[in-house]
Amino acid sequence: MNIRNILPCFIACLSCCAVAIAQDRPIGYWRAHLPYNKAVGVASDGTTVFVAAEQSFYTINQAENSVDAYSKVEGMSDVGMSCIGYDVTTKTVVLAYKNSNIDLFKDGSFYNLPDLKLKTVTGSKKINNIYTENGLAYLSTDIGIIVLNLDKQEVKESYTFIKNSQTIPVTAFTASGNFFYAATPIGLYRANKNSISLQAFNTWTAIDSTVSLVSLAARADTVYTISRDTLYVVEGTATKLKPVYYPSDSTLVHLDAGINGVWIIKNFDSTFNGKILKITPAYAITDSFDTPGWATQLLEEDERKRWIADRFSGLKRRDGPGDIYNTVPPPGPNAATGFDVYAYNKELIVAHGGYDNFWKFSNNGNGFSHFLDEDWKIYHLYDYKPFGDSMVDFTHVTKGSDGSIYAASSQSGLFVLKPDGNYEIYKQGYFDESYAAPGKYRVSGLAFDKDGNLWMTVFGGAHELVTKMQDGTWQSFTVPYSRPFPHSAAHLIIDDNNLKWYACPQGGGAMVYDDGGTPANPADDRYRQLVSGKGIGNLPDNEVYCLAKDKNGAIWIGTGNGIGIVNCPAQVIDGSCEAEIRIVQYDEFAGYLFANEIVKALAVDGANRKWVGTNNGVWLLSPEGDKIIYRFTVANSPLPSNSIQKISIDPITGDVYISTDDGLISYRSTAVEGGEKNEHVISFPNPVPSGYKGSIAIKGLVENADVRITDVSGQLVYRTKAFGGQAVWNGMDYTGRRPQSGVYLIFITNKDGSQTHVGKMVFME
Repeated sequence: MNIRNILPCFIACLSCCAVAIAQDRPIGYWRAHLPYNKAVGVASDGTTVFVAAEQSFYTINQAENSVDAYSKVEGMSDVGMSCIGYDVTTKTVVLAYKNSNIDLFKDGSFYNLPDLKLKTVTGSKKINNIYTENGLAYLSTDIGIIVLNLDKQEVKESYTFIKNSQTIPVTAFTASGNFFYAATPIGLYRANKNSISLQAFNTWTAIDSTVSLVSLAARADTVYTISRDTLYVVEGTATKLKPVYYPSDSTLVHLDAGINGVWIIKNFDSTFNGKILKITPAYAITDSFDTPGWATQLLEEDERKRWIADRFSGLKRRDGPGDIYNTVPPPGPNAATGFDVYAYNKELIVAHGGYDNFWKFSNNGNGFSHFLDEDWKIYHLYDYKPFGDSMVDFTHVTKGSDGSIYAASSQSGLFVLKPDGNYEIYKQGYFDESYAAPGKYRVSGLAFDKDGNLWMTVFGGAHELVTKMQDGTWQSFTVPYSRPFPHSAAHLIIDDNNLKWYACPQGGGAMVYDDGGTPANPADDRYRQLVSGKGIGNLPDNEVYCLAKDKNGAIWIGTGNGIGIVNCPAQVIDGSCEAEIRIVQYDEFAGYLFANEIVKALAVDGANRKWVGTNNGVWLLSPEGDKIIYRFTVANSPLPSNSIQKISIDPITGDVYISTDDGLISYRSTAVEGGEKNEHVISFPNPVPSGYKGSIAIKGLVENADVRITDVSGQLVYRTKAFGGQAVWNGMDYTGRRPQSGVYLIFITNKDGSQTHVGKMVFME
């Protein structure tokens, strides 16, 4: 391409053919997709309400009626909340995680105190409760009381209770008058606040040493505490517990000090319901109301405003004596887990079900969640009527060309949600019952072929492969190969030759099926099983967890011992091709590709690079797998967990969706799918702000396009090759300097010059 010859024509029609000025999330941007609909704790400073959700944390600004969600992307150090506290003196929120990590939140920033998480102990370090007073936070844990100095942001000291050489867990802590009180599974203990030896257990006096106590609250000069079935009080400086309330129909779970009384939370063990009541200093019940769900904490801001944290239905609010109602949390999916993720053009469908390594049911009723136009819609058991009380364990999802959502359940067959809201459920008569689970229809994989037919695998069904033809008819297929688990089949993909590839879980390797181009005629069908060993498939391991087709048509197979690559899939069934176990060199070490790693997830991006998920994080590999481009773990990224369940890539935006056992997160990568033409070309950011140091992306390109950036005089500033359909520039010229402010031209062409495009971008001063 002669840039100087076309430059005058370009300037004359610059406004017509410019690259669209559009803003989008930058390359390298992380975004968390966490659920906020289950609350474990609540606190407030009078203006802002702080909510510990099951996986993360958010705030409600009551004055502005706004909600802000937080995650590791916004500075949190971890995921999975245990409890929350707020200190008035230092205006600090204390966040405790399930893994014993601690964050302090103040003025929109997080400060991490990992001391307890990193402490080596035998047994649990769980944080059960947080009590704050005069700039100190007292954390009740399974190894005693941890005291934090919130002003200095450090651990001040700890009080360990040891009896008969056993560490006594502390379930709750409070103060009344001149005394501290600690509730434990073996009774209630008290010590003078001014004692200089609180670290010594013999300083603490046993008020009771027989009752297993779970919560504490103080009001005036009375301390309230509960076992699972009785409310006790300690009046003033009394030396024994006094029982004052015995519910016979429920379990007591928590106490909170309120205005003119103490709130008691109790739940009914056999139902998802509970009751909250208020008891006065005279031990009279003055208020009582039902709480559908599983309440964990109540915060009374004033006599007309109460906030209730609930593990099942999120944060609730009750104004005055009226009914309680659910508040609106930040948008998010229904659950943290995402066993399968469909992603296309900023639309997501996430399946929340699953099963263990032995394919045992989880009976997960979280259904699936649908993200579209920056909003989440949730479909789950009980709440979504078509699911009733029996549609559980959705493990695979996809979308049809007509806009229908297809959701496969490992127990309940196939659910189809039409764009108009109508639905269909397919079970008996369409799928065989599972070999080892009578009455269960275990649809375990979904894929559309090039003709629009939907293919499905059925785990343990005599007909393990089923297709729903585009004309509405159904066909089913039996594969006679023996496996450790009869007719095991899952994780279906379809290759460029229209061959069906699927895993055979429980040690059966992988299966390849050829319907001969005639699904309705099984007479011409062929199939082959691939297992470990030369001449019989050469897989690295017989346990197959995932499969992916790359842009060259090769099939990548993730196993319990690395990756096998089938480079000639069309020749597999006739026996002339099997998997390659590639030896690669990483740094100074050479070995089989991901040997000794359980490869749980594989995905191929627009540049034919491979994203690999294991129990030790995520890798991005070069197209041949011989170079590591990125490696992401919880230590160097916002990943919620190193245990990866699924990786899916949005081919339009380049977003890589990484599902872990602790939450879903996305990463804006450098590659998108390339097209046959340069269409809807955009660059972002554009204009490039002054001082911007991130990557500049140009997308909507023909695949692997040549991209040149010049100044308006035609002087070359930068040249690169697109990753699939997107080029990435670091914003520096060949001398390593930021270009001067002004207009820069972008020239785009494919390899043979038949597809060209010219655009512009602007650098601001």
